[in-house]
Amino acid sequence: MNYKLKIALCDDENKFLEIEKEIIAAYLDKKGVPFCLDCYHSGEELLSDKESVNVYDLIILDVEMPGIDGITVAKTIRENNDKVNIAFLSAHMNYSTDGYHVRAIRFMLKTTDDLKDYMHECLDRVLESIDFNDRIVTLDFSIGKRTLKISDIIYLKSTGNYTTFITTASSKETYLTRSSLKKTTDMMESLGFISINAKETVNVSHISSVVRYLVTLDDGTAIQISQKKYNDVCRAFTLYRGKNV
Repeated sequence: MNYKLKIALCDDENKFLEIEKEIIAAYLDKKGVPFCLDCYHSGEELLSDKESVNVYDLIILDVEMPGIDGITVAKTIRENNDKVNIAFLSAHMNYSTDGYHVRAIRFMLKTTDDLKDYMHECLDRVLESIDFNDRIVTLDFSIGKRTLKISDIIYLKSTGNYTTFITTASSKETYLTRSSLKKTTDMMESLGFISINAKETVNVSHISSVVRYLVTLDDGTAIQISQKKYNDVCRAFTLYRGKNV
């Protein structure tokens, strides 16, 4: 498995948020599935970064929250992303029909007694549906919204305050996002990307070799690694090769 399962939890009740985190972490650790879990305390907070929302594999939403409720959050997400798995939590089953309108994969009762069983069943469904070697990301580029395979992205390059995606595709389109390289790297890190210097971030799966502060990619591109990042890059490359030999 090359990438981490990326999950967002959105719940205004800290008590349940902690319970949900513990259940998910214990389940995925037992399964041996690497994961990244982000927590949000409101719909507004979750929706504040539209690009980050688009890289999640699963978003679990509390239905009843102050401000923007979970159903409305899901509808907003679906306007730009029809791929992400969405699940709901609520103490009341009468919201379940609303969840199906946004193609929610599960509707879970928010009770301390049954929550673990609901969560496990939901995560089973998500793991069955994901091909970790063929994941995609949908982002807003300067040419409009595009969906790219993670495996087709070779590396990311800083272009001023923007980021250019260098891909394997034969398309003549230039994939340029209106986000800094640092912000884009933070978003893509759990998908197998690592920063190698202040100007470039590479997809570990496209690294052919790391020798003497130089990374060579499988398309022949050679990029200098900063001294500060050299050990981290060597470690990431070694771990990737060890899991994929």
